[in-house]
Amino acid sequence: MTVVTAPEGVGREDFERVHTYGGIPFGPSGKAGATMPGRLSARARTRGDDPFLTTFTEKGEEHTLSYREFELLSRQVGAWLDQKVGVVAGDVAGLLPANDAVSLAALFALQRSGCAVLLLNPGDPPDRLRQQTGRLSAKAVLRSPSVPDGVLTEAVELPAAPRPHPDAPAGHPPDAPLDPWSDALYFGTSGSTAASKLVAQSHYNAAANADALVRHHTLVPGDRLLGCLPIHHVNGLHFTVFGALTAGAHLVLAREFDPFGYPDLVERFKPRIASVVPSILETILAVRQPVLPSTFDYFVTAAAPLTTATARAVAHRVGARVLQGYGLTETTNFSTTMPADLHEDTYRRMLLDTDIPSIGTAFHGNDVAVLTDSGDRAAPGETGEICMRGLNVMTRYVDNPEATSQAFAGGWFHSGDLGRHHVDAQSGRTFFVITGRRKNIAKVRGESVSLEEMDRVLRSVPQVVDAATVALPHRFLGEEVVAAVVLAPGASDVDLRPALSAVFSPAVHPSRVARLEAIPRTRTGKILRPELTRQLSRSEPERNP
Repeated sequence: MTVVTAPEGVGREDFERVHTYGGIPFGPSGKAGATMPGRLSARARTRGDDPFLTTFTEKGEEHTLSYREFELLSRQVGAWLDQKVGVVAGDVAGLLPANDAVSLAALFALQRSGCAVLLLNPGDPPDRLRQQTGRLSAKAVLRSPSVPDGVLTEAVELPAAPRPHPDAPAGHPPDAPLDPWSDALYFGTSGSTAASKLVAQSHYNAAANADALVRHHTLVPGDRLLGCLPIHHVNGLHFTVFGALTAGAHLVLAREFDPFGYPDLVERFKPRIASVVPSILETILAVRQPVLPSTFDYFVTAAAPLTTATARAVAHRVGARVLQGYGLTETTNFSTTMPADLHEDTYRRMLLDTDIPSIGTAFHGNDVAVLTDSGDRAAPGETGEICMRGLNVMTRYVDNPEATSQAFAGGWFHSGDLGRHHVDAQSGRTFFVITGRRKNIAKVRGESVSLEEMDRVLRSVPQVVDAATVALPHRFLGEEVVAAVVLAPGASDVDLRPALSAVFSPAVHPSRVARLEAIPRTRTGKILRPELTRQLSRSEPERNP
């Protein structure tokens, strides 16, 4: 069994408690099933002719690859990487992916060669991307042909995905031996600085999460999943791609969410499950609702809070259930999800006839608890911090022992989210509800945005004396960021966009900016964000002060 070394700044005892479930440590070395490349090879041998991945070109043309064809494609891309880029075991490679076959083929090829992969958001500013790749000393950055070359000029463009052919020349690099507990993936999260937190996920984190997904949703070979979330997000990669692979299912992966084309995909491909976020459900309700096939079971949603109104509308107007899940990048994907087998009365009580829809029960392989400030488990109904420990909890924040130590304090991973739990009398299960956040984080289009970081960027703009931001609910975005600024005397117009664009994707910029006489603060200078939220909720929109 591979011994996992506790990251610097984290006590061995705390780290072992976070990474065990039921007192049993996991992560045996040498099992191919504990890595995604190993699972792909196994599927190619046992179910090689079954469809694995359907993707689409910009013109809407569809291409479907079987398990055998996709594995061959990933090996062909691996040979190209070996010849053109020269990555070797132990290297880190950045990947700017699109929802296409060649991006996923490159991901599997890199991991098979022993490289860890940093997933990069093509919508992030170049400076943020360079900070992330620099922190990991990435050997190379690769980008999909569908990602514009201006996103990161030094990125190497992947070849257009060829149709894999069994008679293609050999020369595939040999598979590297993979330690299941070694780093497999890195994801950037929103933090106090542009690149302050990079989450390290092991091969086994990904495998354990995928196993739990298959178990929770009873996925079986031949099931069809519909995905449209970007694969540079944990949900888009771990749920739709790794979950489908582990089950031997067929993944239909849209290039992006298209409100006019999405219903056609549902009706044409007849998925059993569709992975979405709440804003997608709201858009479907507003634009065009699909006619669900008889094979359809439910939507799975995460990344932003689901409202009761949205769940009700989907139930009444679309005729489908929505299973809300909850997790963080630090917990690989899901920590809790609504059970799929709930009685109709229980489902209604938990999601439709309640003020706050439940995030469900603990995912298999996870222990989830609500802890009080003293570190004790909260009583049912008592508010505390939602904390997790289990098989899919990250190994560390890269080169950030202080943040790692704080996150693992007391033998739990601390989410920063507040909530409560209760035991359902009818089912006997423990359900969780999120009630708020300790962290000042907004969730816009599924992207986490640090309000404190945005505050600092705005305050750095000349002529801005003070600034602060808040997150307000938004029907289609989940949340929107609204900013307030105090300008220097005599200043009448300040363009905030250049400073914001240097750090944040335009998709998460403040939707409006209000000019105030003063930012509400305590005597010690702390922003009174609840008071500011009340003020900005009442204020008239101003686009640029």
